[in-house]
Amino acid sequence: MVIVKTATSIDDLKNLLKGKVGRTSSIGFVPTLGALHEGHISLFERAKRDNDTTIVSIFVNPLQFTEEGYRDYPRDIESDSVKAEEAGVDILFAPSTEEIFPPGYQAEFSLPHLFKALETQKIVWHYKGVLAVVLKLFNIVQPDRAYFGMKDPHQLILIKKMCRDLNLPLEIVSCETIREEDGLAKSSRNRLLSTSERSASAVVYKALCLAVEAAKVGGVSAMPEGLKILRKTIEAEPLARIEHIEISDDETLEPAGPGSKGAFAYAAVSIGGKRLTDNVRFKLGQS
Repeated sequence: MVIVKTATSIDDLKNLLKGKVGRTSSIGFVPTLGALHEGHISLFERAKRDNDTTIVSIFVNPLQFTEEGYRDYPRDIESDSVKAEEAGVDILFAPSTEEIFPPGYQAEFSLPHLFKALETQKIVWHYKGVLAVVLKLFNIVQPDRAYFGMKDPHQLILIKKMCRDLNLPLEIVSCETIREEDGLAKSSRNRLLSTSERSASAVVYKALCLAVEAAKVGGVSAMPEGLKILRKTIEAEPLARIEHIEISDDETLEPAGPGSKGAFAYAAVSIGGKRLTDNVRFKLGQS
């Protein structure tokens, strides 16, 4: 087992990397919010297979949360350190908020066309916060590859676009969502669900799969029916409240249409006040 080394500052991280990363070695990086689970572990394992050194960051980013969400997000650095060590992570980067966003910090990154497609969700501010921290972490760690799960398609598409537009010298590796036996996507928020809420949460993946089946068979003309099925299935669960649903192009984030090569069905659902998100990707017209 690799004993994970922990850095709490940028200087600590640079010192740990001295001598460890040679000219021909590669760095795999997995940025996380902590509260690690099997989904994160699968990313760590993929990074280890692909690279000489694996770095994992744990940072609860205040720019991507509401005040309440930031306060309530689960934090357990001791447990996370053990899980990272057991997974063979080489370096754990766990900086303070002030280390990443010092007093006076103002910078942000914008993708106007993609942000416009997200306006109906009213969470553009959230993704601005995501891009700000991801860009900073990329500049600090300077990885060869960075690994993200596919549970949040908007985040993944925005990060890939940012890297292309800025010619960032790294590869973004997207990995399949890890799920529970009933299909629920692994998430740090799942631990906040009561027994009844956890049972009800299975409806999200079920609804997405039903919507995708309709869309795959019927193609573009079936998008309204797919959305109808998605909404109807979720609304049949008494504990579930729809925050947002869509079937969108997996490059432009616009509603899937004749020019879409690939698409995804997405749902953000509140169950007992806990926001759960998930998506299922598909190719149009393929049964």
